[in-house]
Amino acid sequence: MKKLMITAFLLCFACSSAVFGEELSSAKITGLSGLVEVSRPDENKKQNWAPAGLGQVLNQGDELRTKEGRVELTFEDGSKLNLKENTALTLFKMQDKNRKGDTLVKLWIGQIKAKFTVQKDDSTFQVQTKNIIAAVKGTEFIVDADLNGGFLKVLQGIVALIDALTKSEIFVKAGEKASYAGAFQGKPEEMDKAEKDKLDEEWNGKKEEPKKAPESAVEPAKEEKKAPSAGGAGDNFGGSFGAVSIDGNTYYMMSIFYELTLGKFGVGFDVRLLWNDDGIREDDWKNLQRSLESMFKYVRYGIKGEPFYLKLGVLDNSTLGHGFMVSRYSNVGVDVYNRVFGAETDIRLGALGIEGFCNDITWGRLYAGRIYYDIIPSFLQAGVTGIYDYNPAKDKYVLAGATKVYLPEQAPLVAYGADLGISLIKTGLLSVLVYADYGVFRNGGEGFAAPGIMGKVAFFDYQLEYRSMQSNFVAGLFDYAYEDSRPALLPAAGGPRVKGVFGQLGARPLPWLNLVAAYQQYEGEKPYVRGEACYKGNFIPKISEVAIGYEQKDIDIVTLKSPNTVAYGRVGMEMAPGVIFLFTMRQTYDPLLSDYKRSTIMAIQMRF
Repeated sequence: MKKLMITAFLLCFACSSAVFGEELSSAKITGLSGLVEVSRPDENKKQNWAPAGLGQVLNQGDELRTKEGRVELTFEDGSKLNLKENTALTLFKMQDKNRKGDTLVKLWIGQIKAKFTVQKDDSTFQVQTKNIIAAVKGTEFIVDADLNGGFLKVLQGIVALIDALTKSEIFVKAGEKASYAGAFQGKPEEMDKAEKDKLDEEWNGKKEEPKKAPESAVEPAKEEKKAPSAGGAGDNFGGSFGAVSIDGNTYYMMSIFYELTLGKFGVGFDVRLLWNDDGIREDDWKNLQRSLESMFKYVRYGIKGEPFYLKLGVLDNSTLGHGFMVSRYSNVGVDVYNRVFGAETDIRLGALGIEGFCNDITWGRLYAGRIYYDIIPSFLQAGVTGIYDYNPAKDKYVLAGATKVYLPEQAPLVAYGADLGISLIKTGLLSVLVYADYGVFRNGGEGFAAPGIMGKVAFFDYQLEYRSMQSNFVAGLFDYAYEDSRPALLPAAGGPRVKGVFGQLGARPLPWLNLVAAYQQYEGEKPYVRGEACYKGNFIPKISEVAIGYEQKDIDIVTLKSPNTVAYGRVGMEMAPGVIFLFTMRQTYDPLLSDYKRSTIMAIQMRF
């Protein structure tokens, strides 16, 4: 046990032992899923990011980052690193081919799971963040890093956790955890069974795991092989029962959900049954289309950002380009229990790319797409956008007593746009994209956003742009409230040109907290605001999730009684292991009905 305890070590920033004629070891990508990129600095130390490949060899100095993906690295001595989504690290120092010397990995942001083999000599495997260093000799642990600090959770062995500035250290044993936020937060704490089970769920099969390379890709130390799950790494099965309110009617609800992942394919089953004193809600099963919508939530191939991505089902966050005309579009609106089988796709063929969606593949009404081309790869991109809603009044009605009176058909709503973007910086911690967008509505106005800037700084995502538009042009008209607010009447032409700014900021300061805020203000116009806060974790006893959100356009006074307002709240309470009581409410105001349009769900959710 004493051999596992590391009382001190020298952090060496000499880049390579090759200076002394030693050949360095390497690592290989042995598992890969989703969007993962590798950067190998050139002679000018410029970063050149490119998609990672299964079996790709990584050497000292290479950088790796995950976006909506995961990756597994296997070193020549058999040690393994698994990276979760939104993680960036550098292979700063590698041991030599004889497995001598320290290996140092710099974790800039995100979360990794490391499993290291016993070394031949007194060399160590080190993971360094901005604040802490974890030094080990044969153990398994998890490290999470952000700008505020980080945490360590040890699964096997002992890890020396060292303050990078003061070099003070504490030892964390198997089953314990320790945190850092400017200083060590007391002594290591024992992890309870629920936390251990959650770690096992996060890392060992509850989400899509990377596809594996053949064992011959590297020569790791021998270890026990486990049989794969028959259903695939991403399987997730459960059910819920409770009550739901739709269009003012309350129903009992029972549903069974099953998320199946097989390679790049994913299927979300969510078979639902609603009933009240009048019997089963027949509208959900009246024909083949409605029956399929009541059984499937989505079917997808790939992940958005990959060379080919296709999703059929509920669309809840579709954005084209920089979001000037189409931003966070949802084909179900505020009714979280509604089902529409839309389609969304991304196709990338070299420098040419296509992204787009249709609100409903059976009775398509709204079509939107963007074609873009990389004029200078990884630097200059241009794109054009087209949007067509052939009848914005389709299925919209007013109430005359208890009778639905449908609105007459409207002329098609047609919009076009063009954009240009220049990528100035693109690293794991910092990215800067400068862009310009132009849009025009047929029989309406035109507008542009220039200059615009968007990107990432550590755990912050930002976007800021200057806008100039005619009064009968609406930026971002096609958003997640469009299906509820249509038919959208564009402002009358002839008014003064409006100018102003739009900005939004997202942050994930802690692993369990996500924040989003947006603001828009034009000269002589009313502002727009949006805010959202979401907690997911085990920091609050028995509370697994809390989320609140508010969005309002054309603010005269802040009020819920406006067709331009959308508000929602969600709370999840853990009643027992695997059993959660979930309450969800989302609403807007419909002026045609002079009433709130509200979706409310109360359910007991179980995961098996």
